[in-house]
Amino acid sequence: MKHHHRNWAALGAFLSLLLTNFAWGETELPDELIVTATRLNDLPKGASVTIITENDIQNAPAEDLPNLLGLEAGIYNRDLFSGVSGAQATVDMRGFGAVGTQNTLLLLDGRRLNDIDLAAVDFTSIPLHSIKKIEIVRGNAGSVLYGDGAVGGVINIVTKSPANQADSASIDYAIAQQQRHEANMFISRSMGRYSLNVSSNFVQADGFRDNNNLLQRNALGQLRYTGDGGEAFIKLGGDFQSLGLPGARLIDRADGTDEFLTARDKATTPLDKALQSGLRFDFGITRELSNGAELILDAGVRKKDQDSSIEDNTGGGFNQIIDTELTTWSLTPRANVEWLLSGQDHQSTIGADLYYAFYNSDRGRNQDEPPIHTYRARQTTFGLYGQDNFGLFDSLTAQVGGRFIWNKFAGGDEFDPNAPGAFGSKRETTGAVEQHYVYNIGLEYEMRRNLTAFGRTGRSIRLPTINERIASSDGISFKLKTQISRDVEAGLQYQTEKLALQGSAFLMKLKNELRFDPSLDAFGLNENAAPTQRVGSEMTAAYKITNNLKLQVNVAYIDAKFRKGVFADNQVPLVPQWQVGSQLNWRLIKDELIATLSASYIDRARLENDESNEGEQVPDYYLFDFRLLGDLSRPGYSGPTWSIKLTNLLDKSYYNFGVRSTSNTKRFNVYPLAGRAFLLRLGWKV
Repeated sequence: MKHHHRNWAALGAFLSLLLTNFAWGETELPDELIVTATRLNDLPKGASVTIITENDIQNAPAEDLPNLLGLEAGIYNRDLFSGVSGAQATVDMRGFGAVGTQNTLLLLDGRRLNDIDLAAVDFTSIPLHSIKKIEIVRGNAGSVLYGDGAVGGVINIVTKSPANQADSASIDYAIAQQQRHEANMFISRSMGRYSLNVSSNFVQADGFRDNNNLLQRNALGQLRYTGDGGEAFIKLGGDFQSLGLPGARLIDRADGTDEFLTARDKATTPLDKALQSGLRFDFGITRELSNGAELILDAGVRKKDQDSSIEDNTGGGFNQIIDTELTTWSLTPRANVEWLLSGQDHQSTIGADLYYAFYNSDRGRNQDEPPIHTYRARQTTFGLYGQDNFGLFDSLTAQVGGRFIWNKFAGGDEFDPNAPGAFGSKRETTGAVEQHYVYNIGLEYEMRRNLTAFGRTGRSIRLPTINERIASSDGISFKLKTQISRDVEAGLQYQTEKLALQGSAFLMKLKNELRFDPSLDAFGLNENAAPTQRVGSEMTAAYKITNNLKLQVNVAYIDAKFRKGVFADNQVPLVPQWQVGSQLNWRLIKDELIATLSASYIDRARLENDESNEGEQVPDYYLFDFRLLGDLSRPGYSGPTWSIKLTNLLDKSYYNFGVRSTSNTKRFNVYPLAGRAFLLRLGWKV
């Protein structure tokens, strides 16, 4: 115990010394501190933006991040295994289908979670109880501030800061079907200029299907030092996950096979497993200067280990063992400046990003055997950007920004033709240096006190991931072109005390879109597809019926098509045209008893691999969820909390991901999702 005390004391002394060296004063703390750890504090102008508050999170019927985000307009939550706590789930903004996550930039406190590989962001490592708010920016308006990958939108998850907050703690335990057990803990403590919070999460569940058991452990903590002229923080996080992979269920209309109907809870791959663990360390300093300027320096390192075991239960011997390590270093200095020009106030952000990632993946047939392929890659990405907000007239504001991106990639394959079960051929070492630019121009016009019109145009890019480069379409190297998108968007916002409306329409045109083509090679390859476009609209309406009863309705329409090539005018797979969602929130007894009912409708969509639009489609479906929340705690007083949740009230049999056979339009695989489920959560808040 004394050893731990010495560690904390040393860390505190380091922070204190560091901040003192910046000549920050030692007067009393201000009553309120504006934390500027993210670049989205001043949200993009001219864009469709949604803020999910801590209160919204607490009252929502969702139990994990993907389902929470899926309640918002234009965000499609796709799930392969009814993953508990969001395991293996993805989110898709503005219609990118199977690569939705790679075209949606996810941030944690303003720092990138998307890596250079194709793996989806692990939502299980971010428990809902650790989140302060979520900022959603639709379209590519965030590409100037955050770089590549912000094509469909940016989702910034802001965790709770302990600075200048009352001491608090909470603990809860949940039990549900499929032998699910979950425990969460959160502690926040202030000690003068120092503050600390820690959150942890534990989940164990058998899963809806055979071989879909989940075990996960997560922890996240931060220590802050607050001075009169700024602050400094250190964040540490770790996560572990073990997940069974049950595989798909076969439907073949030609011979009458329908495993979705007859055995939807069974496993096709009863032995496949995936292990994942990660560590992250982030450090940041904010220094407030005179004349409305501040300097921010953030740095971090993230390490991720992924192991998967794919076993051929058909007797064909096509087993595969994959052991992957990915380490990403980052340095992101920036400055926020307020200045005056020709009588107009300007708010500018100027900064630079430097990311260095190292990837190593061993792939062989069986454990304890030499790998067949060892893929090694390094990627360095440097960005220099600036963005300025200013008023043109009293009622008209503008935002103009641009970014220069320099990217260097080098990858190779240490192929061993003598390894057991060797297959394929060596991919030649490839080195490439690219330079790109992105921009965003946004306008907002206050037509009346409650009515604002907005519009923007922008350019964004997405760099190929290492997995896409490994299985690229030329078959011998890691070469793929960078995806480029150009957007135009316009909309209206209207808000009164009782009614809030936001609607927008957009057009996206893409070239070199990175997609998987199943017709290439024996198993398919990644390529730069023919040009595509997306035309759509999103609308959100929230109406306060009474002081205790609120209704929110979201509607999104998107038409995602190929513009040219063999599949011109065909629909992009896995993109439903219509999404409709609603939430009814009823405060039965103030904040002590709250009932929430949500309903959603998802339109049908083309199966993955069905660019020709010849096969059967993923059926449309609708879902109803209900949650009853009780909270007897009060500010300054501890008390119990509880909730009862029912998901898929009507016990709908459905799936939202399926893959068509490349040779038979009547044959396809689907991933069934869970029926009606019950969850009881009990806790205590201090």
